[in-house]
Amino acid sequence: MKTLGNPPPGIQVSGSRCAVRRRAEVGADFLDDVSAELVAGKCALVADVSEEWVTPVDTRMEALGGVVFRTARRNVQDDQRTRDVAALREEIDQLKAEHARARADQKAKLEAQIDNLNAKLQHKLDQAKKRSERIKSETETKVEALQKKAAKLHGDAKAAMDARVARIRQEYEQAASKLRNLTAQQAKRAG
Repeated sequence: MKTLGNPPPGIQVSGSRCAVRRRAEVGADFLDDVSAELVAGKCALVADVSEEWVTPVDTRMEALGGVVFRTARRNVQDDQRTRDVAALREEIDQLKAEHARARADQKAKLEAQIDNLNAKLQHKLDQAKKRSERIKSETETKVEALQKKAAKLHGDAKAAMDARVARIRQEYEQAASKLRNLTAQQAKRAG
């Protein structure tokens, strides 16, 4: 969830669109929507929030003169990582094709560029693996806390909490599956 409202009295906030995007890890469409609302004298509050119900936040922000924008941060990060890995692979393939046609005196330079890109690619994959481990830990912690809450509930409230737990697990499995596919593709290409 991302929120946008007026700054507290005496607080002046300024920043750039690039800084917001880099720190908030959101997509361009989301930034366009926020940029349309974020005018001089207003500030943005970016928060990573798991909500059971959006109405309380929306109502409170509206009362404060704010506007709420929501986006799925995890999807943006995963999609960007996939694009980055694909771009690196494409560049490596292009250099390998060039290497195959290159003169002997050019091959060493091309091999160094390929090695550099392979190191960058491996770094991206390592980052993805670490992120997956962090997400797994966060998911397990969140699921455990929600299951404790659900154990105290009955009827529709318990069913809603159980559905939320199932949704969180499903989101984790989708993200983990993307990572497995990404690393499997790299292993296949390397082998």
